[in-house]
Amino acid sequence: MPGDVIGDPLWAVLIPPRLARFRELTGLGDAAITADFSGWNKYVLLARDRVFLFPREAGNVEWLTHELAVYRALAAGGFTLAPRVRWQWQDEDVYPFPFAEVTRLPGARPADPVGLFGPLGAAVAQIHQIRPPDLRWPRRIDRHQRPAYRWLHRALEPATSADAAAEAARRLDQPGQLARWQSRLAVAAGLDAVLVHGDLHEDQLLAAGDEITGILDWETARVDHPFWDFDLGEWGTGLWRARRYEFSRLWATAWREYAAVRSLDPDPAPLETAFRLREALALLDDPDDPAVSGTVAEHLAAIS
Repeated sequence: MPGDVIGDPLWAVLIPPRLARFRELTGLGDAAITADFSGWNKYVLLARDRVFLFPREAGNVEWLTHELAVYRALAAGGFTLAPRVRWQWQDEDVYPFPFAEVTRLPGARPADPVGLFGPLGAAVAQIHQIRPPDLRWPRRIDRHQRPAYRWLHRALEPATSADAAAEAARRLDQPGQLARWQSRLAVAAGLDAVLVHGDLHEDQLLAAGDEITGILDWETARVDHPFWDFDLGEWGTGLWRARRYEFSRLWATAWREYAAVRSLDPDPAPLETAFRLREALALLDDPDDPAVSGTVAEHLAAIS
């Protein structure tokens, strides 16, 4: 009948003979397995206490290899909120590409992540103190090629920070803010590069109440400026729509917890200034829907 599922959803990843071999190889037997197809680079099969990661295609193998290396580095650094690698296989009777087993973390994706911003700041601080693996980042991040993102990269570099602030003041017609913006961005540019997750948003978190129990999907982890793990504009539009006028407070909450762990200045102004200016510059190029992205005036008012 229309709408009925015909066959096992797991067959979308492993056809029946390969699924049987997979169950034998991993010792799962007849244990229940569910599938998560939401990832762009990998399929995820979930058993009760473990998770299996399969690259979608040949071009995704490097993403999985990178992610597993990051998991090993996090484990070596004592970080407990990321999956740990248990096994890695290359068995063409199961799958044409390498696949892996990692631990399954407790908790569930939060329905409302607002209460997690403080714990998230502390967790991010732990990540940023871990020695990164010695691996080349596999691919460029497409959104970072957009003009406003390229501006932010310049704003966060010591050699170009002052010029980036001057560009923002000129394009946004705010000459009176130049000294303030240069001062704040200079503070930001003085922070050392660290290991960042690179794509934190609510769907990457597991939680129990207001406690973070896991952080998932480390494919975009890299050495970069610490602010990239506070890029709340990359969180879903659902959070932005629901909490748009609270973002200054949320940034401040996360940054202050972060700064306390890393013994940094707790003032969130450099962080918020960097991201608000990026958003304002992006809106000059594409006004988008004000209900989703806000307005230039709104972003400027938040950092005046």
